[in-house]
Amino acid sequence: MPTKSSKSTYYRSICGILLEIMYMLLLFSVSYNYRHNLTIMIKFIGIATSAVSVILKVISFLINRGSLINHHRTLNESFEEEFMQNKKIRTMILSSQRKIYIVTYTYTTILVTLLLMIYAASYIHIIRDLFHLRLTINYTLPMSKGYGYFWSVPDNFLYHLHLLIETILSSLGVVTASGVDSIFGFYVYQFVSTLRFMTFRLSNNLSIESFSDQLRTYIKKHQKLLQCRNTLEHVYGPIILWHVITNAMFMCTMMYEMIHLSNFNLRYVLIFLMYTSVKLFQTFIYAWCGTILTNASEDFRNGIYFGKWHNSKLDHYVRVNVILMLMQKPMTIKAIFLSVDIVMFANLIHATVSYFFLLKSLSDKGE
Repeated sequence: MPTKSSKSTYYRSICGILLEIMYMLLLFSVSYNYRHNLTIMIKFIGIATSAVSVILKVISFLINRGSLINHHRTLNESFEEEFMQNKKIRTMILSSQRKIYIVTYTYTTILVTLLLMIYAASYIHIIRDLFHLRLTINYTLPMSKGYGYFWSVPDNFLYHLHLLIETILSSLGVVTASGVDSIFGFYVYQFVSTLRFMTFRLSNNLSIESFSDQLRTYIKKHQKLLQCRNTLEHVYGPIILWHVITNAMFMCTMMYEMIHLSNFNLRYVLIFLMYTSVKLFQTFIYAWCGTILTNASEDFRNGIYFGKWHNSKLDHYVRVNVILMLMQKPMTIKAIFLSVDIVMFANLIHATVSYFFLLKSLSDKGE
């Protein structure tokens, strides 16, 4: 929201973009250093695409900041207006909240756990050295793995500085991904709650006069929701499409790397499961939220269709809007050309398996 510190917020976002660009370049540098090992090189390219995802999200939010502020205000005002009705309405509106925050909290927990698993070993080594009143560099940097970047990492205090920088850049990516992905679920929750409230009121055996007044109000509110949906689709469409493509490729390469492990490593297996869970949860949040929004929109249309609108005292303009709304498809979100729903999530799994067998067949031919 616009405040006196809006300029500082803007500059912080620019700094975040520059840091993530640096992080992306460093990861591509590490993948180049591992160019003789296809499996590890592809893995680091996959991690670099996560940095590209963060850059895409921050740029998208900066460009569309004005539209998002109006979107946020419209949804928030509509949600609060209904939330203050009575206890029964509040209970109905909050009924779907638990599912939303369980999914988003689980996603955030997995992200943070993954970050801790990657960096914990290095920091535990430093803490153990400090307890023995020494500070050595007998640990491996989590990202560069000792190969360095565009330069060789020096064996002095700068080695610890590299660890700190890697931690900050990775943490920035985790915070951005968690925030942007989770706020999508929150906006959809507000959409769904508003639509369910309107459906409930229209299906509550109102008189003809009350039904006409409510329907006239809700048609205008539905038009505002459509504008908010367009904003959400415009901002998140490219982000979702990017995640569908890159997540499928990343999970494919992780599976390929797993089957080529020479020795069983429990820590690596856990990291693999965490990485895969993050990518699956990330796509599932978007797909599931898109599905519940479509279902709530369909219920609202059915509430009007099976209501008393044909006998209601509506003027010609409102009747035309009702007919047009009933003729339209339910409210959906599209990622450019891809419908955001559970089918999209199933297609991601299918594409991942297909990429995996393609990569495996190419590897077998190369051998």
